[in-house]
Amino acid sequence: MKKTAPANVWDILVVCTGNMCRSPLAAAALRAKLVTSGINGVVVRSAGTLAPAGHPATPEAVDAAESRGLDISYHRTTPLDKANVRRADLILVMEAPRHIDAVIAIDPDAEAKTFLLSDFSDGPWGGQNIPDPIGISYGFYEVIFDRMSDLLNGVIASLAEHREK
Repeated sequence: MKKTAPANVWDILVVCTGNMCRSPLAAAALRAKLVTSGINGVVVRSAGTLAPAGHPATPEAVDAAESRGLDISYHRTTPLDKANVRRADLILVMEAPRHIDAVIAIDPDAEAKTFLLSDFSDGPWGGQNIPDPIGISYGFYEVIFDRMSDLLNGVIASLAEHREK
């Protein structure tokens, strides 16, 4: 069942495991979609449940973003911690239950604002985990990027709905 974002979302945290592939790609795509949809004032950040601090995105992730007109070459990994969980109004994760459980273990109050990215879609990927492309072919990065980009349309629609009220 398609879910909706909480009202008054100003800070979105996108979470994956290492913060080197999925979450930086999804965050970049979400930022671009916010601009093109005219939704202003939303900060988009990313973090990883097992991310070491300060590492760059994988070369494949940088290339996949670049091939779609986005730049994540500046990205450096950020570990998921209590401060970035509490700051977020909406937390989008790639895998359930693993990533959701990691967020809730850090801050049990975050449960109501933590969603699987695909929960915003009624399409074929609705409710599905986003596979980790690390260590797989560049083509798989492109597939994952495109899947996340499509799923983010549901997030944008939900945010836009709240902004119109």
